[in-house]
Amino acid sequence: MLALIDSDTPVFATAIASEDVSESIAKSRLDLTIRNIVKGSGCTDYKLFVSGGNNFRYDIDPTYKANRTGSDPKWREALRLHLIKEWNAYECVGFEADDMCGVEQKEDGSTCIVAIDKDLLQVPGLHYSWPITRKNTIVREGLFREISKEEGWRRFFTQALTGDTSDNIKGIHGIGPKKAEKILSGCRTEEEMYLKVYDVYTEDCEDDDSMSKQIQRLETNLNLLWIWRELGITYSIRKEIYGRCN
Repeated sequence: MLALIDSDTPVFATAIASEDVSESIAKSRLDLTIRNIVKGSGCTDYKLFVSGGNNFRYDIDPTYKANRTGSDPKWREALRLHLIKEWNAYECVGFEADDMCGVEQKEDGSTCIVAIDKDLLQVPGLHYSWPITRKNTIVREGLFREISKEEGWRRFFTQALTGDTSDNIKGIHGIGPKKAEKILSGCRTEEEMYLKVYDVYTEDCEDDDSMSKQIQRLETNLNLLWIWRELGITYSIRKEIYGRCN
């Protein structure tokens, strides 16, 4: 089985934990982390992905991740380049490591997305989240889960309703996970979930102008939240090519 590793998180976490040590020690710590992640996944091979510059999502919405202020951890860029050079990590220029995990994921059990980013759980197939530790204590064990197509769509459209505060994506005011679950209950297909979310976004519109703005807002959020399944194919482009289908 091939592990598809979203390496942005271990790079950032290692950099944060290594502010007071040398670059070489920080790199050694990252090497150990990656080896442990691969071992925990049980996979026989792996691909590492790191995000590059010029993320297309900033062109869709300049406020994307604008809530993340402050400077990068000291060794973050050095660690990112270390994975590219020493681990043959694929640099995702113009998009995110998440997207490449989604593109490479297969539903036949031959691949496993390895990440702790909840956004990736919209992608069907096998997933592994490595253990989370705080102060050298494991607070959550490693976790395997199989995501069905229906569950993937449900997670995607739930985020369209709730938004994603970590990425500065604003959903519908007053809707949290529980209310979103209730709204989508009874829906089974992409089409059903899309139409339900569309109704929620547009239900308070009083004229054509406000309707148009809300539809655009919905499409923007869907494109920001969508993890690619094909290179360069956003959610809106996917709809044009395939239509909405289960």
